[in-house]
Amino acid sequence: MVAGPLGALLAHDWSRTDFSVYTAAAEAVVHRTDIYAARNPRGWAYVYPPPFAIAIVPLALLPAFWGSMAWGLLSIVLLVSTARTCVALVRGSCSGRKGCELALLGMPALVLLPWWAQCLARGQADVLVAWLVVAAMRWLKEERDVAAGACLAGAAALKVFPLGLLGYLAWRRRWRCVAATLAGLAVLLLLLPSLVLGWRQNLAYLWEWTHMVAQPALASESGRAAAVLHQQLLSAAKIRDQSLEPVLWRLVGDPGARDLAGGLSLLMAAVVWRVGRRIRADGELSIAAAVIVWMLLAQPLAEAPYFVLLWLPVTVLVAATFTVEGRRRRWALRAVVAVFGVASVLSPFSRQLESWGSLCWGTTLLWGSLAWLAASASA
Repeated sequence: MVAGPLGALLAHDWSRTDFSVYTAAAEAVVHRTDIYAARNPRGWAYVYPPPFAIAIVPLALLPAFWGSMAWGLLSIVLLVSTARTCVALVRGSCSGRKGCELALLGMPALVLLPWWAQCLARGQADVLVAWLVVAAMRWLKEERDVAAGACLAGAAALKVFPLGLLGYLAWRRRWRCVAATLAGLAVLLLLLPSLVLGWRQNLAYLWEWTHMVAQPALASESGRAAAVLHQQLLSAAKIRDQSLEPVLWRLVGDPGARDLAGGLSLLMAAVVWRVGRRIRADGELSIAAAVIVWMLLAQPLAEAPYFVLLWLPVTVLVAATFTVEGRRRRWALRAVVAVFGVASVLSPFSRQLESWGSLCWGTTLLWGSLAWLAASASA
């Protein structure tokens, strides 16, 4: 059955879309009922903090068809803007090189095709998160720290894992951006929702979200089993989850998978820290891209559509295939892009490959290549 904006045109079936979950929560805001008790027609629950439910209210007030179409068109605009911003961030490094501009636009779209297409088809919010993170990277490069912090706060107020970039900002001593992000979170999570919901109701929602989503997500798989959202969101058995912990759980079982994933995440963080200690300015984008990849892999659960955030890391790697010194090195990086593309594109067509974590391991290879690029730019 067709879903998302296309489904709105062809089948008028919104029940299979994440957008229908968002509008159910938005309607609960309007009617002053519990946003976390709201369900779409298929029984799916809203799993984000309150601000996004409030932001969706204008679309929820529209007829379902037009609301779905408006969200779909907005998602397309954000995706195109994300691609253009990623190209703008790396364009200077390969200016004038034949075929570079076309590769920068086309290759990320091709290798990430299953995930951005799924985001659009199911009306998911991951495109918005990707746009906010990439916009934050753009403002950081232009030293507009307040704007960067506002974008990062917006991403973290929707899906918490972009807060991993706060560690990167502190490491790079971008204190104004850290302060702007924290201030933005205070506004988005506390001030603005309280103006709509009331202070006590907003705090009650934040408490409910913490106990329904955040705490179970940080627990072990056995600890998540009794959670209300175990089947919908939290089960590591769901092959759509492609971060290290659920993939390792499916490969080695519950004992040890959590510790192994934590150890690998710490090792990757140590490598990035070691590489980035004496990096030149031209390697900063590579190290930031490596942090974004690490952020996806290290979180407890990351559904495959989250990996649309790899648009910037893939663009950085594609640019390097034109600019890195040495013909063999350029071809090695092209091979990495090809292997990642195969792992990404084939993953949704093979349940076995997806269960084994083909997207996860392809992304790990992508991370290693970005770390190597950053190391080659060390002073």
